[in-house]
Amino acid sequence: MKNNNINIFRRMSEGFKNTFRIWMREFQLIFSDVGVMILIFVVPLIYPLLYSFIYYPEVVRDLPIAVVDLSHSSDSRQFTRDLDATPDLKVTVSSSISMEEAIMMFKNREVRGIVQIPETFSQDIEMKRQTTVSAYADMEFFFYYKALMTGASFVSLETGNKIQINNLMNEGFTEHQAQITAEPFKMVDNAMANAGGGFASYGIPAALILIIQQTLIIAIGILAGTARERHIFGTLVPMDRKKMGTFRLVIGKAATYFTIYALLCIYMLGMIPEWFGYGQSADFTELIALITPFILSSIFMGLSLSVIFKNRESAMMLYLFTSIPLLFLSGIIWPLSNFSPVWLVVREIFPSSNAIFGYIKMNSLGATIFETRKEIMSLWIQTGVYFLTACITYGYQVNYSVHLRSELASHSYREIRQKIEVNG
Repeated sequence: MKNNNINIFRRMSEGFKNTFRIWMREFQLIFSDVGVMILIFVVPLIYPLLYSFIYYPEVVRDLPIAVVDLSHSSDSRQFTRDLDATPDLKVTVSSSISMEEAIMMFKNREVRGIVQIPETFSQDIEMKRQTTVSAYADMEFFFYYKALMTGASFVSLETGNKIQINNLMNEGFTEHQAQITAEPFKMVDNAMANAGGGFASYGIPAALILIIQQTLIIAIGILAGTARERHIFGTLVPMDRKKMGTFRLVIGKAATYFTIYALLCIYMLGMIPEWFGYGQSADFTELIALITPFILSSIFMGLSLSVIFKNRESAMMLYLFTSIPLLFLSGIIWPLSNFSPVWLVVREIFPSSNAIFGYIKMNSLGATIFETRKEIMSLWIQTGVYFLTACITYGYQVNYSVHLRSELASHSYREIRQKIEVNG
């Protein structure tokens, strides 16, 4: 009995040592590969800063526009001043300019929008007729369109409200009665999660999660492709004299990437939002509950996919073909309620889908762990599934390497040389 306990302890000790050896060997492979170093460290460190600086400030203000005033009345001049007073718009040209001149300025990028006030503007107001103010927006960039339409709509509504109040007061209403009649209910909008309507606060959190997953999977793929290029027979697992245990191999590799990306997540999901003022409603415990299964599922998914990469370059193709679709599948650009059942199933394949959705709910909307339990449980299920597929993948590769080593041991040196020439 005592000898059995000693043997079990010795096996456990040997297993931990082998796992630690694989862990350190993976670190050595990462730090000896410049391409992987750039992908794992430079991209996660630089891209969040770069994106945040590019999209700062987050909203378009003082969009230059031209006002074509065909009315030349006091009412039209007041309307023009109101447009210029909005934070969204800046009237750069408004005095006696024709529509043709405004279009030419638009084509030359001197202005980004045109507002045309009709000749009958003042007369329509006096005669209590509906008038039409035309806004020509630049759809080259969506935020230019948004700024012009938001500013023009606001001024139009406010001007219409003032006109209606004046008309009611002329009919004998008091100012208070006229205000209530013109605006029987007042809507006060309270934007949740992104009060300023900034693009960076909306898009950067999703980009951070996607960067973590993509760089992680691609780095694993590049190292797998490198291993196949380095090994004589293109094997993923080296033909060591001593067989590597599948479980130890998967756990040792996963521990390496988890150690690195756990530290990177502190920087990307903790420090970057703090520096640039993004939403930070989640506390450290809540983030750990979400990010831990996300990193693990991404690692095991990367290990499972690594078998398909025959060289270093093929791993980068995965990044090119999946990054944009994964952003759309996350559910922050197009609502999940409008997804077809097929795409709802497809999005569950990728850890980033639930991680992005859960991170925004938790960090921007203030959702608790209980309220994001669906996303967290989905990530843990993905972790379990991809752990099994990674073990199956590497188990096959280990057995193949052992079988190949045994087969080569029974052949002469000349036959081995011939096999090497055939394989490469």
